[in-house]
Amino acid sequence: MKKKPVFYCQLDYENVPFPAPESGFGNLANNGCGPISVSMLIENMLGIPFPPEESAQFFLECGARAAVGTNLYIASEAVAEKFGLAVKNTEDAAEVFAFLSSGRGMAIANTYGDRPKDGYIGVFSDSGHYILLTGTEGEKVRVLDPMYRPGRFDKPGRAGKVRMEGSLAVADFSVVASDCVHRPFFLFSFPGMGV
Repeated sequence: MKKKPVFYCQLDYENVPFPAPESGFGNLANNGCGPISVSMLIENMLGIPFPPEESAQFFLECGARAAVGTNLYIASEAVAEKFGLAVKNTEDAAEVFAFLSSGRGMAIANTYGDRPKDGYIGVFSDSGHYILLTGTEGEKVRVLDPMYRPGRFDKPGRAGKVRMEGSLAVADFSVVASDCVHRPFFLFSFPGMGV
């Protein structure tokens, strides 16, 4: 029996401030997919408590809260240093799949969302969004989506592309790769495994 993954939904954290530098406004519910993905990464990979409130504060302290959204290029390096992990960013989906299949670690993917010019409907989001890829099952990938609520994948264009196992989404890796065209993946390796 598989261990149930640690899952946090950012929508539960409306009362946790995550202010943007220019406006001073924002909370984890509306802008917290980055910190929430990192919380799930650390807790599922290392078994170390790193709740969303702590992750949000860490992002603010390391300078990863951009004017709009969150800068995971900055946060990924700071997280790797804090927790003794190796990290690499890439836009090469084949490299990401090979990394996950090898069991060397987990990855945070930056989805693009809808692409109206080519008629593409984003499966994991309609706009930019971070999700955590925890591993593979054959050609499928296991995903923890910080915005997951029942019904999220029932919308037109998404229906039938994701199978839910509790709060864990399972989809063909090609679905994630299509969602992340021209967007980075951040590969986090277990200590001593290299990237």
